[in-house]
Amino acid sequence: MSGLGKKIRLNKQLVELGLSASRRKADEAIEHGLVLVNGELAGLGDMVDLADRIVLNGKSGKSRGNITIVLNKPPGYVCSHTAQGSEKTIFRLLPKNFSSLKIAGRLDKDSQGLLLLSSDGDLVQKLSHPSAGKSKEYIVNLKTSFNSPDKKKLLAGVSLNDGISRFESLKILSQTRLRVVLQEGKNRQIRRCFESLGYLVIKLERTRLGSIELGTLAQGKFEFVQLDSSGDKK
Repeated sequence: MSGLGKKIRLNKQLVELGLSASRRKADEAIEHGLVLVNGELAGLGDMVDLADRIVLNGKSGKSRGNITIVLNKPPGYVCSHTAQGSEKTIFRLLPKNFSSLKIAGRLDKDSQGLLLLSSDGDLVQKLSHPSAGKSKEYIVNLKTSFNSPDKKKLLAGVSLNDGISRFESLKILSQTRLRVVLQEGKNRQIRRCFESLGYLVIKLERTRLGSIELGTLAQGKFEFVQLDSSGDKK
């Protein structure tokens, strides 16, 4: 393959770009004809350089100094860098070279949806801290029907053991399905707010963080995203 600079093996570069979890899986993708280099079908053992455009199954990676990704977290995974007993961490879903990425706005084990990770610590701080004013949007499914008078209580603020918690907005989508927006990020905050009024949350999905939306990203998959210095999507 053509290009300028130091040559490295294609399977290694696929891992470095975050397109493959391992060199073995990279070789399997190459063997199945899923990898293109500069628009040409790649072969096992090919050598490439940083100037080459590499695409796996229609998806290109990033080799920039700072990497930021959006992950659609499935329920059952914990937002932690270290395994806790038999629990699965979100990093099982990502390439090994993403294991040091910092998490902006964690989700509890039972929750799902948009999770943002970055190698840029300053960016993570801006996105995570309430002072940044980044709204977070969630779809909430309840076990029982929601009483519309409780909407005023949640918007005015309910008392939790760590202070008053209030939603920025709440829209009733159906008897048991709601869309809520808030700026705070206390531990299990949404679940505890509803529990304080006698409701049980059976499904909680984050669909937006600031200007970043989950969109059609499949559960368990990730994609690269470019943000400006304030944490907004470019």
